[in-house]
Amino acid sequence: MNDILRPELVWIEGRCYRINDPTTENSPFQEHDLYENDTLNEFEEDDIDDVECEIVQMDVDRFSTSLHVSKHYIGSVIGKKGATKARICRDTRTDIKIPRQGENKDITIIGSSVANVKAAVRRINIIVMSSRMRQAYTHFVSIPMNSPEIVKNFEKFKEEVLRKCSGIDESLFISSAKLHITVGVMCLMDNEERLLASKLLTEAKDKCIMPMLRDYLPLRIRLKGLSYMNDEPQAIHVLYGCVEEDSAPPGLLQRAVDALHEYFYKAGFMEKEFNRDNVKLHVTLLNSKYRSKKNEKEQNATNSRPQRETFDGSEVLSTFGDFDFGVIEFNDIHLSQRSTVGPDGFYQPTCVISCLSL
Repeated sequence: MNDILRPELVWIEGRCYRINDPTTENSPFQEHDLYENDTLNEFEEDDIDDVECEIVQMDVDRFSTSLHVSKHYIGSVIGKKGATKARICRDTRTDIKIPRQGENKDITIIGSSVANVKAAVRRINIIVMSSRMRQAYTHFVSIPMNSPEIVKNFEKFKEEVLRKCSGIDESLFISSAKLHITVGVMCLMDNEERLLASKLLTEAKDKCIMPMLRDYLPLRIRLKGLSYMNDEPQAIHVLYGCVEEDSAPPGLLQRAVDALHEYFYKAGFMEKEFNRDNVKLHVTLLNSKYRSKKNEKEQNATNSRPQRETFDGSEVLSTFGDFDFGVIEFNDIHLSQRSTVGPDGFYQPTCVISCLSL
């Protein structure tokens, strides 16, 4: 159960909101908790100035805008028997027109002032982005770590581990072509959301990443050393390689990745994993879930749920703890599709941003 004194926070359009316990039965999203202080009469200029939308003046006292919302979230905007939509309309004094099922249209919002329209947009965004956080992720921002040198050394590492360490199954290893650093994960339900995420990645590169890296290009990253996610090396789920700067001050990569994650976080697309302030920089090498996937068909045949079994990595850590996989240049950042592989063996990209030049 969540600590009621430290409820979950979500960033929407650069602002922070509090969400009630998401495990509460029949109430995955507590609308009143987000809106309790947001009545129209209490809006201040800085409340809506950060809402970005194109508003058109229809006539003397009517303004309108259109807002894309994936069909997967329309039900959340409408609410039970239309209650959520009705409340937004009432509180913001707007008329909200939601496309019917099967119509490929955006939501239209009409109000008597720009402030009213922006207020409605913000409230809908809060609902959509909070709902997004409760979906299984479809995409992730990644930094490929599959240079020829690293791939060659990883295959050597794999071969030696299988030969020297008992109890390690080959199915635990990630494909060498998929080696990467994960910046953060997100759920993108349609092409409009994918385009928006691509735009955010481009903006973050220009505003956050490149200003930090400009004096150290091309940034070289070394993959060296092993660590693990759990407390017990005899019961590991994820064994990973550590990363460090090879040609730049220590901590530069961490600051750049944190800034990138923060940009998506404040846009409402990413969460902070385990409420950490920093992204855990790592390159997964062995993962118990890969073995689980291998046995999934057999388990499905018996109607049993796939179970992840830990593995004993203590011998791997003691024998190869300082293994040096080599260096890669930080050339680009990918918006990668989960569980989809491209022709090069890496995750299929939705967007690739180059970090080679300003």
